[in-house]
Amino acid sequence: MRVHSSQHGNRLKEWAAYSVEGLLFLSLLASLAALNALAACPQAKTPPQETRRQTRGVGSQVAAPSETPPPTTQHHESSIPEQADTLLVIVNDENGLAVSLAHVYLIRTGAEPVEKGETNFAGRCIFRGLTPGNYQLIVEKEGFYAVRSGNIAVGKLEGTEVILNRVREVHQRVNVVASPAAIDPAKTSSTHGLSDTEIMNLPYSVPRDIRYALPLIPGIVQDATGQIHVNGAPTRQVLDQMDEFNITDPASGFFDARVAVDALRSVTVYGTRYPVQYGKASGGVLDMESGMGDDHYRFSGTDLLPSIANHKGYHVNGWTPHGSFSGPIRKGKAWFLLAPESEYDLDLINELPPGADSNTRWRWGDLAKSQINLTRSNILTTDFLFNEFRSDHAGLSRFSPVETTTHQNQSSYHLSAIDQSTLSSGMLMEYGIGFSRFHIAELPLGNATYVITPEGFSGNFFQRAEGRSERLQFISNVIAPTLSKWGTHEWRAGFDFDRVSSVESFNRHDISIIRQNGTLSRTVTFPGNPSYDQTNFESGIYAEDHWSISPRLYVDPGLRVEWDQIAPGARVAPRVAFSFTPSAEDNTKLVAGVGVYFDQSNLDLYTQPRAGARIDSFYDPTGVALIRPPVESVFVIDQQQLKKPWVLNWSTGIERKLPANFFLRTEYIQKRGHRGWTYVNPCSGQQGCFTGQFPLESTQRDRYDAVDIALRRRFRSGHVIYVAFTHSNSRSNAVLDFNLLNPYFSPQGAGPLPWDTPNRIVSWGILPLLKQFDLAYTLDWHQGFPFSVVNEDQELVGPPNSMRYPAYFSLNMALERRIALFGFRWQLRAGFDDITDRHNPYAVDNNIDSPTYLTFGSTGGRSLTGQVRLLGRN
Repeated sequence: MRVHSSQHGNRLKEWAAYSVEGLLFLSLLASLAALNALAACPQAKTPPQETRRQTRGVGSQVAAPSETPPPTTQHHESSIPEQADTLLVIVNDENGLAVSLAHVYLIRTGAEPVEKGETNFAGRCIFRGLTPGNYQLIVEKEGFYAVRSGNIAVGKLEGTEVILNRVREVHQRVNVVASPAAIDPAKTSSTHGLSDTEIMNLPYSVPRDIRYALPLIPGIVQDATGQIHVNGAPTRQVLDQMDEFNITDPASGFFDARVAVDALRSVTVYGTRYPVQYGKASGGVLDMESGMGDDHYRFSGTDLLPSIANHKGYHVNGWTPHGSFSGPIRKGKAWFLLAPESEYDLDLINELPPGADSNTRWRWGDLAKSQINLTRSNILTTDFLFNEFRSDHAGLSRFSPVETTTHQNQSSYHLSAIDQSTLSSGMLMEYGIGFSRFHIAELPLGNATYVITPEGFSGNFFQRAEGRSERLQFISNVIAPTLSKWGTHEWRAGFDFDRVSSVESFNRHDISIIRQNGTLSRTVTFPGNPSYDQTNFESGIYAEDHWSISPRLYVDPGLRVEWDQIAPGARVAPRVAFSFTPSAEDNTKLVAGVGVYFDQSNLDLYTQPRAGARIDSFYDPTGVALIRPPVESVFVIDQQQLKKPWVLNWSTGIERKLPANFFLRTEYIQKRGHRGWTYVNPCSGQQGCFTGQFPLESTQRDRYDAVDIALRRRFRSGHVIYVAFTHSNSRSNAVLDFNLLNPYFSPQGAGPLPWDTPNRIVSWGILPLLKQFDLAYTLDWHQGFPFSVVNEDQELVGPPNSMRYPAYFSLNMALERRIALFGFRWQLRAGFDDITDRHNPYAVDNNIDSPTYLTFGSTGGRSLTGQVRLLGRN
């Protein structure tokens, strides 16, 4: 937890207010300057019509009367090859951004052979050695409408520009052909993902929070706190980024920034074989791409009406409106997207008396995004994301009355701008700046001693905490034109620089732990009120090559070098991945890769010695006499002994297209972590494991092995079905998380990691039923998470994580239908969450000396859900 002391609270609030106002002011100035430059900018000359052709629209789509095809944004090309047998194809989206990895096909009129190619990072594909004549051009990429254009005159045209329009939720009947799913022979990385349609239409427990949709992806597990784990990795080893910028909390490494689901265009998770452009993440990469408006005003809204409940009287018990609004600032030149969300929840506890039985939670946020095409080859994009959260009595339950709760405040802000330019040579350059701030405050209701008994809690919560963490980041990338030498090469290089900081402070008071018979078992005191701040500078450079040896063999070598102020010295991370298709039909693909990965230094872990100390006093059965001297727990770091943690990750897999358009994917992943940072309990001397000394060492070794099997079919109508099975093993030689709030008086030990799930099945789909009804479902089954057993003295009983929760099973189902009413399109949904009424447990009493030992706590159960969503005008 990030905190800073109460005496600094008002100052921090002032800093936060001034900083946010400053960011908004700078954002406004940047937008006004960009629009002014746009208005003053001379129009680029269009290439002569006889040498340049545009293909616009949505492929085979016939535009509705109320819609015109989107205008084309052209890039002036002075370096188009002069040979008559060469054709340059440039592919952009409706906003003028380059579309990479699009499949391009040229079919000569009256001839059978097909010329195949794929666009590079800059959205370009060059065909050489063509026979002059007329050709048909086909451009496809999953998630876009396909484009088919005839009469491409090779020998007369030097190049052609194609506009691919993204697949959206269509609100009117038009003849559309989406690009079919296909095996991409040029793709070497391992990714899984969700599209905007799947994010919005699949039923999962919290449909307004993207973190709860991520477990639908194989290899991703969500723990009880809502944090995600990719391929057996801790949350802090996962890079969470939105629109190329890191939005991970720089202090904790958690994914705490909330992004509205209405704003997301897609979510892609890289689990293995990801390229060197992604650094400081050995566990994986969560890449979120937000949407953007086009030349038509569009809006949507969900849960616009509150829910009313008759529980201790009639009241509004929940309201979660969220939606989006997008459109042009200036048609063909500038666009915007707004995605606001808010939440109100009222929790009532039956067992508590009126007036002291409720907790109110508020949350609100927004993503504001704009794109301005300053010229046809220069694009400026800005993002502003903010979240606010308030809870009046966090932690209220039948066991924790009002006086034991805390008032919680959380906020996060992210502001970024990125400029992308395409040079006449075809080189693409981009550079950007981003700033993020996270703030949290946990304020108890008083200073009375916090008392823990087998029946519950009393007094006031023992910790007052406030804090702030920030990240200032600069990024730059350069993508070179395609080079032909022993095949083709697409070079990419770049750098990133981050300044991260954390300001923390604590104010704690005493804890008393009482036995079942009422005698005193233990007291805990916290000397002093520590406060501190920590700054770190991180940087990295990389270079990688996408080498096409032949149309069926690709190699992606890359090298990344990183520096970190906390753990000085260069970190060299080489990586390479391969892709091979045995036949020209591209129905089977073999992939393999290996790489070295590093993480950013975890500030919460590194600064733990400055977070204070605690003193535990243990009493005999009478509660009067001490059974051992008081134990003062302190955490220490010997900077000279710390080494740079690193992970070796290698994998191999096969993809196969089956009959009936099913796609099968099988993959084996192995990861080995070395020199990880972990606190240990030496358990030496006369006091044994009660010395209270916890040094930080570079001795943690993690291992992960997994086999994934996934089967998917995506229908042209937009329906989809997906099922995946994962067998995995996540283990470490350092399982225990020693920290000030929960110190184990036992030695560090080996065992399964707390999120280990050896066997897991995930399935989801959107399937057509009769009379325009769709059935949407999600299914998740896995073995229960492991946990450790302790006694009343906080000593480990048995090996770490030797017990497990019951198996987890969740099946959510919903019926959906779209209707036209009052001139608008609506989506109606009704269904059940946890339709089997499983009541999956999320907590357990793991104290072997407790009278409620192995009692599991659960929430939820079967619940009827309904949703009304406004999709826009009819």
